[in-house]
Amino acid sequence: MRSTERIPTKRLSEHMHMHMLVLLLMLASAALIALALPVSADERESETIVRVGWYESPFNATDELGRRSGYAYDYQQKIAAYTGWTYEYVTGSWPELLQMLEDGRIDLMSDVSYTDERAGKMLFSAQPMGTEDYYLYAAPGNKEITPEDFSSFNGKKVGANKGSVQITCFQDWAEANGVRAEIVEMTGTEEYNITQLKLGRIDLYASLDGLHKDGDAVPACKIGSSDFFFAVSKLRPELLSELNNAMTRIMDENPLYNRTLYSKYLETAKINHYLSAEESAYLADNGPIRVGYRDNYLAFCSSDKESGELTGALKVFLDVASNCLENAHLEFEPVAFPTAGAAMEALKAKEVDCVFPVNLTAYDGELQGVFITPALMRTDMAAVIRETDADSFAKKEWVTVAVNVGNPNYEMFLQDHFPEWRTVYFEDTPSCLRAIADEQADCLLISSYRFNNIAEICEKYHLTTISTGVEMDDCLAVNREDTVLYSILSKVTGIVPAATINSALTKYYAEDAKTTAAALPGKSLIVLLAVLALTGWVFLLLLLLRKRKTR
Repeated sequence: MRSTERIPTKRLSEHMHMHMLVLLLMLASAALIALALPVSADERESETIVRVGWYESPFNATDELGRRSGYAYDYQQKIAAYTGWTYEYVTGSWPELLQMLEDGRIDLMSDVSYTDERAGKMLFSAQPMGTEDYYLYAAPGNKEITPEDFSSFNGKKVGANKGSVQITCFQDWAEANGVRAEIVEMTGTEEYNITQLKLGRIDLYASLDGLHKDGDAVPACKIGSSDFFFAVSKLRPELLSELNNAMTRIMDENPLYNRTLYSKYLETAKINHYLSAEESAYLADNGPIRVGYRDNYLAFCSSDKESGELTGALKVFLDVASNCLENAHLEFEPVAFPTAGAAMEALKAKEVDCVFPVNLTAYDGELQGVFITPALMRTDMAAVIRETDADSFAKKEWVTVAVNVGNPNYEMFLQDHFPEWRTVYFEDTPSCLRAIADEQADCLLISSYRFNNIAEICEKYHLTTISTGVEMDDCLAVNREDTVLYSILSKVTGIVPAATINSALTKYYAEDAKTTAAALPGKSLIVLLAVLALTGWVFLLLLLLRKRKTR
């Protein structure tokens, strides 16, 4: 009886295992089928797909790794954060995409200026995504175009995107300035159109600020500006209210959002790549521009110990500035001075034509009889303090700051940013640092690019640095009667790329660190020899004392 009872139980167990296996296989198959099937209609309805136009430019840029960025791209991602949209990017030239928007083959497009004609074919966002400037661009090296003489534009072929606002803008500008030129409507990409400009198939190209890399095309003159908008296909009107709501929320969050994107991606055009006739005549009459500079002031400027020639970031600036203009070559003659104050005195005596570095407000410049150019370079300012004051310095009610005699830059900087601090003067920087260690002063202000020069002394006196949170502009100063020279120098400071100067500052800061480090082994050797000599004398003295005791 026991054996016959066990058999059904065993079979039942096997039967149950079989059913469980079949059930698991069915569930696995169902999961695989679900993954393989397309997204259901209900799921698709919860996701809003927006086909957006993509034209390579500062609005829509793709790098060598396939990563996207740009004015429109950043804006669209911000909009998606409020709308939940998912974008499908449709590539083409701007004219091609505009036509696709009219036909309903894409849903959204950026950088579309409003016209009554377009308003009948597409929907516009309630507020602009920005304001853009339009320029006439010439090929690099074009000597026929003279920006100060618009008659040189007569008879020229002016290219512009077909259907773009730039055509109307140029026509209005040309009529107002008596210019007669031929419009060439173009349908290619920006890269293709600029190639046509370089090949001479068009003489000028009407386009917006920031659309071209430095050196590809030279802005000759500004012809106008307009607001630009997001445009929506009339077949997707439901997108417009979501778009307007998102843009309103973006502006509420940051009223300067458009301005920030413009500065980041578009603000590059300069119409000052040419000297005027008056400026050219000034250079012809006056010869090389004599630049007075403060010596021993790396990473900014210094005279090379062997050759005596200028080195530092100022040298890089002058080298680039020499050839940055389209119709002139500038020659500079650097002259070294022991202090910034001495250089300013030489400027007033007309021994030099301009001076670097200078940090003065417009008011201070007027009092001293000079004009101050835009900044050539900027630097973070640090305060050198005692290590024991690291936690308490910011809480000090009264601060005494050490200042080098003959350094008007720091005096004016303190008046602008720390007027409540009391200044005490010392002969040089080492004297200032010693005064801090002796508690005759609480701090010394120094550029972050200058710390290598004092690192060893700071270690000796147990001093450290903290950030002040402010920057100092380093500019050129010219005598107030030299207005033409001021114009020339202001042009080149606007053209020389800030990235080039920042790279130079970093380079010379690193080189200065190497020089400082290279000097240490020699000093260390002297210290080691002194220690060995002292040890030898002590050993000899002990030996003599032992001999005396043995007697």
